[in-house]
Amino acid sequence: MDHSRILEKNVGSIDRIVRVVIVAMLWGWPLIAGLGVLRTEIMGALGGIIFSTVITRYCPIWALFGISTVSNRLHST
Repeated sequence: MDHSRILEKNVGSIDRIVRVVIVAMLWGWPLIAGLGVLRTEIMGALGGIIFSTVITRYCPIWALFGISTVSNRLHST
């Protein structure tokens, strides 16, 4: 197993900005729309998962498919 590629950064700048906007919508919408508790918790959890990819700059789904958006371009490894 090649351990050098584990948690290798694969989320680029534009991708991070898009993810931050998605997180803001997921966390803000329940507050504005007055959604129920369960929907608010689900959207909060999804936002937290996406936000963790912004912080770590690593997306396990991108890694699974061999995708990297680093350097502002899509390229498959």
